[in-house]
Amino acid sequence: MKKLILSVCALSLSMFAQDMKENPIAAVSANYYKAVSTNITKAIDKMPADKFSFKSVDGTMPFSEFVGHLTDANQNFCTAVTGGTKPASIRKETSKEVLAKAWAAAVAECTKAWGMTTDKSLASMIKMGTREVPAAQPMLLNLSHTWEHYGNIVTLLRMNGLVPPSSEGR
Repeated sequence: MKKLILSVCALSLSMFAQDMKENPIAAVSANYYKAVSTNITKAIDKMPADKFSFKSVDGTMPFSEFVGHLTDANQNFCTAVTGGTKPASIRKETSKEVLAKAWAAAVAECTKAWGMTTDKSLASMIKMGTREVPAAQPMLLNLSHTWEHYGNIVTLLRMNGLVPPSSEGR
């Protein structure tokens, strides 16, 4: 069994190295997306359901709305690349269970989009809304926007005495 696991790991690393050689920009970007989406998934798990309405100060979004906003944005950016159908907005949802499920679906859509992405495809033109844009536009927005709001989520976790996933084990 140990040999099988080591063989699978070696094959995965070999495939990753090949992808890094052939598509370094897409591969690095996909890995950054995997890191941030995993952190957000863990943050959703960590935040108690009764704290989903918590916000840092009046006039800012509560935790639940950051998750809903990110879910909507991820679906918007990534369905532009996959050709998938963008679901209805979930931005104002407050249920931890519903938001966690919707976030998981958005991550699946973006993981699919990043899996389709190559360095060359980032330069191809796609339809986003009513405009033609390079595929790099929604994909890089997906990456930067998700990291941006992970920062907001980190603040809300810390204000509730919770260690953010990206700081665990330090």
